Amino acid sequence: MNLLLTTSQSFLLLDTDSGHARRLDGGRGLYYGIARHGEHLYVAARRRLVSSDVPAADERGEILMFDRRLRPCGSLRAPFPLRDLHEIAWHDGKLYATASHDNLIAVYDGQRWEEWYPLGGPGVGDQNHLNSFMFENGLIWILAHNRGPSELYAFSLAERRQVQRIALGNCGHNMWREQGQMLTCSSAESRLLGDQGFELHTGGFPRGVAFNATRRCLGISALIERKARDFTVGKVRVYDRAWQALHDIDMAGEGLVLDLMELPAGFAAPPASAWTRLGAALGLSAPPAPSLHFAPQPPHDD
Repeated sequence: MNLLLTTSQSFLLLDTDSGHARRLDGGRGLYYGIARHGEHLYVAARRRLVSSDVPAADERGEILMFDRRLRPCGSLRAPFPLRDLHEIAWHDGKLYATASHDNLIAVYDGQRWEEWYPLGGPGVGDQNHLNSFMFENGLIWILAHNRGPSELYAFSLAERRQVQRIALGNCGHNMWREQGQMLTCSSAESRLLGDQGFELHTGGFPRGVAFNATRRCLGISALIERKARDFTVGKVRVYDRAWQALHDIDMAGEGLVLDLMELPAGFAAPPASAWTRLGAALGLSAPPAPSLHFAPQPPHDD
């Protein structure tokens, strides 16, 4: 799989079969959410590292733009601070961005920016650490990390009215649905969880997922003190579709692994001569066998 991913240090394109990579951008602080819209890719850049001595309140993030040849071609900046950017997503012609420092969802319609506070109003600070999106059937799901037991909130897109809540995971990231089951990375518990009993132990701090017809990829960061996070060795674990682990790719020098996306069709991977070996080496020996578990779960709150 040609995999786009963001880390503490870079925006990268990674060949998950060979372990070779191309650095597409660096030097703009921590990189997080990746989204595609029309002719462009969009990438959240905080312009500040987690380990920075610059106060978090002074952070001013931006949304970088890349063309179909993966070249930087501009950026978007809101008229208000985008602090602690996490996932971003385009849906129905609008860009949504989680700005966790302010418990804020920033919404851009191509002309103007809007501040949306789905849980509380301005001034509450990082109360829920909102970090992830999912869109389905006229709803926007927003993940509240909560720095502990996490919650998945569904709002109607038309009215922005809360219609459902699921308690799932601990310090959660990412949401997706398979065969009717809602899944998330329960990052603090080193596992993936589903609201109907799915469980996969991963080790480390799982965050960032990408799938195609034959492979699944999962970002796994080190569990470590905050100031050291930007300089750790994370990894990308490659699975088959049945969640059998195939190999790990060490991301030496990249720090945290944040978001993953398969390179969309129509976006050109660079020629072979432009790729370099990343980090240590492709872990050809498979990681420990995954532990899958399906068990009844208590009913969730609606």
